[in-house]
Amino acid sequence: MILLFWICAGLILFSLAGYGLLWCLLAAVAGRRAPLPPEQPLRATVLIAARNEAAAIRAKLETILAQDCGPHWVDVLVVSDGSEDATLEQALSLNSPRIRAFQTPEHGGKAQALTAGLARIEADVVIFSDANSMLAPGALRHLLAPFSQAGTGGVCGRLQPQRRQGRGGWLARAERLFWSYDSGLKAAENRLGGAVSAQGTLYAMRRRLVPDRVPGDVADDFYISVQAPAQHRRLVFEPRAVAQEAVTSHTGDEFMRRVRSTERGWRGLIRMRHLMNPGRYGLYALQLMFHKGLRRLVAFLLPVMLVLSVAAAAEHGGMYTAALLAQLAVYGTGAGSLLLPLLARLPGSGLCRFFVMGHAAMGFGILRAMAGVRSVRWAPARRMADE
Repeated sequence: MILLFWICAGLILFSLAGYGLLWCLLAAVAGRRAPLPPEQPLRATVLIAARNEAAAIRAKLETILAQDCGPHWVDVLVVSDGSEDATLEQALSLNSPRIRAFQTPEHGGKAQALTAGLARIEADVVIFSDANSMLAPGALRHLLAPFSQAGTGGVCGRLQPQRRQGRGGWLARAERLFWSYDSGLKAAENRLGGAVSAQGTLYAMRRRLVPDRVPGDVADDFYISVQAPAQHRRLVFEPRAVAQEAVTSHTGDEFMRRVRSTERGWRGLIRMRHLMNPGRYGLYALQLMFHKGLRRLVAFLLPVMLVLSVAAAAEHGGMYTAALLAQLAVYGTGAGSLLLPLLARLPGSGLCRFFVMGHAAMGFGILRAMAGVRSVRWAPARRMADE
């Protein structure tokens, strides 16, 4: 039992901290990559799948039209996924020759909308971006620059969570901390070979690497972006390609979003499990295994660790009792502060809540995937910017 305790503790600690520290150390030893060659003009299309985004789509398109794209030609294709509001009308209201838009006859889900859009794109590069994320100045030029290297198959940008008018509280702060860590980890992975996958707010792929059909039951950003390493091309992380997105202020909405994201992400990982073969994909296979595989399994290792800690503390006491008390403190503070406002004032309670909520959602998401639940269509949670 003690051996199981230490194996479980080791896996959890390696996933939460050890992997990131090891990769940062290896990246520091690896040194800097060679500078990029001069930019070659590219034709790129920003593909946006939107569902009832009338309140956000015009502002999103304005941030695209305002971009300095250098030598590149960038146009936009908006696919309104059976929207019941004025999403299509708002997209066309800018009267720009660089904007195309059409609406599908029914709400078929994001993957179906992306598939419909891809059928109309003949550009060199497809840029994927969510309707409610706003692009920072220069984002598109930075995103396209790495394609000057022939070995680059895709480029992922950086998500910068935003809060509006003081809303979002502990969830917004925890999200910013999480994405700061994620960006640091991606930078280390990038120095060693390439990023593992992209986040849907902003990423780009060479058109010839993107499958014509996007499966409806997997995380589309993961499935599309890993096609680059699957075809032995590099997926580059470009931190200067920034997309800003407001964080939801509702814990329940965020919990369900994470459940759905994990369910679809886990199914995508299983579908692309052949990429976790180091014999064929080298270091990338290990990165995918640790960053996406082991990281999600922590949701199940944590309760196992708690049970083992109870047994070890009862038999041996000492450090095992301390480990048990530490776990109970985190779980008690995290769960309790969601119910009792008084506990929410404790220092560090927000991070405990985020830790508990995140791993609970991750566990539920994997269980849903294993049970055959398939989230294909859903109504996005309203963001703080829309409140």
